[in-house]
Amino acid sequence: MNILPRIALLAATLAAAASAQSTANLGIFEGAGDVGAPSHKGRVAYDAARKEYRITGGGDNMWGVRDDFFFVWKKIAGDVVITANVKIVSDGAPHRKAGLLIRKDLEPGGVYADAVVHGSGLTGLQWREKADDLTRTVHFPIEGPTRLRLERRRNVVTLFASKDGGPLVEMGSTELAPFSPVYAGLGVCAHDDKAETTAIFSDVTVEVLPPPPPAKK
Repeated sequence: MNILPRIALLAATLAAAASAQSTANLGIFEGAGDVGAPSHKGRVAYDAARKEYRITGGGDNMWGVRDDFFFVWKKIAGDVVITANVKIVSDGAPHRKAGLLIRKDLEPGGVYADAVVHGSGLTGLQWREKADDLTRTVHFPIEGPTRLRLERRRNVVTLFASKDGGPLVEMGSTELAPFSPVYAGLGVCAHDDKAETTAIFSDVTVEVLPPPPPAKK
């Protein structure tokens, strides 16, 4: 009796089951992993009952010309809005970060924009216009926001923030050449390659925006 076809079928079934389980564990997202080469590998745990993501990331920084952090993502064509409650729950470097990201790819020097809260409470909009280029940053006078929103509409990226259950308020925006598809999701960076940072993201939504109406002739 030839058992090789049965073994191959069993392997394929197990692989499909593992893939489905992995996707289920990420909730609304489809992929997760380290960007760059953090010494401490990141991880994510999704609580379906609470609809919370507990994400731990390492990495030296998520800034400059190179990023090292842990990223949970969904690949989307077109414009997008990401919203989440964000809370850093571990001690560490003042500039450890947790936030919402839109990236062109998963390369450490990739084009991106993000809305982040630092461990110190600092709130920022960061973006890299060209691959392996410097990161630009604007900081805003809201300390320790509890909810963030990052919106990309064509070439405009906007940060919204709120604190302690208040309404989301537009903080500021920047221009970034549009690209599609995008990797939209949640990121955590320890800002110390010898350490880890953990953050909890809850009430997370990722909305695909309809295409803009055609220009009038």
